[in-house]
Amino acid sequence: MSDTTDTYGAARDFAAHAHRNQLRKYDDALYITHLESVARILVRHGYDSPVMQAAALLHDTVEDTDVTIQQVCETFGAEVAELVYWLSDMEKGQRKFRKLQSAWRLSRAPLDAKLIKCADFIDNSATIMQHDRHFAPIYLGEKQMILSLMAAVEGETLTTLPIFTAASAV
Repeated sequence: MSDTTDTYGAARDFAAHAHRNQLRKYDDALYITHLESVARILVRHGYDSPVMQAAALLHDTVEDTDVTIQQVCETFGAEVAELVYWLSDMEKGQRKFRKLQSAWRLSRAPLDAKLIKCADFIDNSATIMQHDRHFAPIYLGEKQMILSLMAAVEGETLTTLPIFTAASAV
């Protein structure tokens, strides 16, 4: 991919096609709206690199569609694929243990993956708080566990960033 616009457009088109039959749970919007929102949140916080933007758009693709990490790597390169890998919840079992494993994985992820996860938390938290007050406490507790473990590994490198503060506050 030669420039930011080409990379963003290609990742957006790829993700839109992969998620073409999926709607957001609470508002029935096309799923791509969530992915675009995560990318916009990153830009608002100053993270607009082509790799991060592509990974933001693709962060749920391996987890929620039949797309593989290999396909992401072949199409967008190893840097994007690695971030998508770290962001993909592929754990099995009861929710409590899946989220614990997710927290372990994300705590060791590269900083860029953690920043994308913060943007994902910001978007998802707002939606869940608005539309599902019953599930919200469960989701927010899981989010705090993941953020705490990410912070334990990164320390002030992560915890002093406005995007982390925003993800923690929602």
